[in-house]
Amino acid sequence: MRLLPNPERAWERAAHVDVLDRAEIERRVGPFTGEAEVLSGGHANVNVRLGAERVLRVYRRDPAAAAKEARLLARGWRRFRVPAVLSAGEDFLVLEHVPHVPLEDTAACGAAVGRALAEIHAVGFDSAGLLGPELAVTTPFGDCVGALRAHVDAVLDRLAAELRGALGERVGAFLDANAGALRGLASAPVLLHGDFKASNLHWMGSGELLVLDWEFAYAGPSLMDVGQLLRWSPGSEFVAAFAAAYRRSAPLPDGFERWAAAFDLVNLVGLLDGAAPGTRRAGDVVGRILQTTSQPSMLPAAFAG
Repeated sequence: MRLLPNPERAWERAAHVDVLDRAEIERRVGPFTGEAEVLSGGHANVNVRLGAERVLRVYRRDPAAAAKEARLLARGWRRFRVPAVLSAGEDFLVLEHVPHVPLEDTAACGAAVGRALAEIHAVGFDSAGLLGPELAVTTPFGDCVGALRAHVDAVLDRLAAELRGALGERVGAFLDANAGALRGLASAPVLLHGDFKASNLHWMGSGELLVLDWEFAYAGPSLMDVGQLLRWSPGSEFVAAFAAAYRRSAPLPDGFERWAAAFDLVNLVGLLDGAAPGTRRAGDVVGRILQTTSQPSMLPAAFAG
C-alpha cells in the first residue's frame, strides 16, 4: 500500500498551537470525562479529540474562521463526507469524530478526489476574494493575480534573510514572467477549499472520501486547489484518474499540472512564513519552490541554467 506522498506529516508543529490545557477545553465544552488527545496536523490551529465521538477545533490564527467553516460543513455535499458540527462558539467548533485512514496513491482515490473537487469548484463567484461567514466575498481582490503577487511580496519581506535571499528574486521573476497566462487561468473565480492536500483528505471505512479543515476557504482560481493536491507529486495513475473525473464536471487546461504548480508557489511561500531556516518544513518547501521555478518552459531567461 502506497499512501499519497506527504512530507508535511514530519514537519515541526507550530509552537503556538501545541498546548491546550483542560481548563481551556472545559471553558468551551464544559466538564468532560476521559483523556484529551491532541491530534496531528494543526499548523494554524489545534484539534483535540475528546473521547471516541468528538473533536474540539480551536482557531488560534483567525477565530472568525469558525463561523465560515461551520457554514461550509453544513452545505450538504454529495460526493464526499465532512464531519458534522455538534456545537460552536466564538473561536471553536465541536465536530463529530469520523474514523478514517490516510488516502492511498491509487487511481480509485484519484477519481474520488477529482469528483469531490469538481463539486467544490462548481460554486462560482463574480470576483475573487476572502469570504465572510455567509460565504459571500467580503474582501474582493480586484486583480486576483496582482493580489496573490502582493501576498508573496509581503511574506518574503518577513522571512529570515537566509530564506529570502535564496528565493525572493527568483520567485518574483517567475510570477511576473508568467503573469499574463496566470491571469487568463484565474478569470473564473470558484470556491476554493484553500488547503486541499493529503493532510486533509482521508478515506472512510464506508468507502467515502472525507474532506477536513475548511478554514482557509476563499474565492479564487481553481488551479490553486489543484496545485496543493499535486504539490508532492502523487503517482501518474492517481493524477490521470483525478483529471478524468474532474473533467467530467469542470474544465482543466492543457498543461494543468505545471500551471497548478505555478499557482501553488503562492501557497508555498506562505508556508515559509514563520519557518526557521534548517527545519524540515523550510527545507521541503524551498526545495519544491526551486523545482517549480526551474521548469524550462516557464523559467525567465535570466534564471535559465
